Amino acid sequence: MKNDNNQLLGSGAVEKEIRPVVIHNRDIPLLADVLSIMQEICQIEQRRDWQRDRMLNITQHLTGMPGGGGTPKGLDEAFALLSELDEEHEQRCKDYVRQLKAAQKILNGIESRSMRAFVTMKYVMDVPDAQIREELNMTRTGFNRARRCVESAECMAMVKWHERYILAKC
Repeated sequence: MKNDNNQLLGSGAVEKEIRPVVIHNRDIPLLADVLSIMQEICQIEQRRDWQRDRMLNITQHLTGMPGGGGTPKGLDEAFALLSELDEEHEQRCKDYVRQLKAAQKILNGIESRSMRAFVTMKYVMDVPDAQIREELNMTRTGFNRARRCVESAECMAMVKWHERYILAKC
């Protein structure tokens, strides 16, 4: 059931409805994809583990008794599926490494540690906003200003980040 604040209510948990965010910063989608690629690799690894378990189960039930001639179809099929999963895993890992290098280049180009922490938490790790504010000791206004600065810039190198403390020139 929905309430007026566009929140979905169910089983005691409150979930916000996810809406697309219009941004100008071309680096954000690349950073945001890192977590998705990691999840894809984890899913492939789970399917591969399941396939290996299936093969182990098939081979445990093989006997030396004649029973239809030839090798069992189940084992051939399992080997073929495992081979496909291995190839898919290898390709996804290559994509992930390429994506991670690009993300690292962007993050390493951010001089400000506080901005780098903010960008990593918000756009790479998809940490909830309230948790980011708490962990980085930011007010809601400061958080929103930082988010607007990052999202409205053309790229991370163009962000005008406002540091909390600035060293005075003597």
